[in-house]
Amino acid sequence: MFYARINKVKVFNNREGFLGIFNRYAELRIYSYAAGSSYDAPSVVPALTLSDLMDLPDEAARRQKLLDAVLAEANRLAQSYSLEINRVKDNQTLLFGEAGMVIYQSAAIPDRLDIQLWVIESDEDVRNFAVDADKILESDAFKGLVATVETALTVTNPLVSGAIAVGGVVVSMLKKKLLANKDDLVGYWQESLNRSEHYPHGARDRQDVYDTTGNILIDYTLFGFENEI
Repeated sequence: MFYARINKVKVFNNREGFLGIFNRYAELRIYSYAAGSSYDAPSVVPALTLSDLMDLPDEAARRQKLLDAVLAEANRLAQSYSLEINRVKDNQTLLFGEAGMVIYQSAAIPDRLDIQLWVIESDEDVRNFAVDADKILESDAFKGLVATVETALTVTNPLVSGAIAVGGVVVSMLKKKLLANKDDLVGYWQESLNRSEHYPHGARDRQDVYDTTGNILIDYTLFGFENEI
């Protein structure tokens, strides 16, 4: 069995209050989702690779394939595990009990593990996050992704096995959504781990890991064991 869990999250600024003068309470929502895969057992959510696009007839078909992947990733975020925590103040540490908050588990230790964690100060549930396909097509993040793919396909003998980072487009779109809703992104953390480098024996324990915003610290643990015959 294998488990990935969040043990603790410290929030420096809850994004509530006026100019940091008043330390008001905030309602936070934590969204997390993780995907693990093994060399002989791919992830439940297959990663889109360059090889999936090489045989398509033209750029329009490849753009549609990329759009479908972005929409699928956004939907996966909306359906991911969430936890609502009320009355959170600045510089507060959120604890999840002795067992922690399990965000991924599997029967076998995965060879790869990708994790995303969002902490949002929100008056509107992000499950209502509806991604507009037309807005995705017009976004700079999506146009950049298409350009990167088209350039990669012009290279002689391109690397076709690497996953295409459609998650970056979703991150960009969600940030715009939060801004439009006057909701605040408290923190965003992402890890892409592989067993050979990060948890060769199935275990990893880290404390005080900064997220990409520098506003939250995360303690997390990976724990796995394999039954011997």
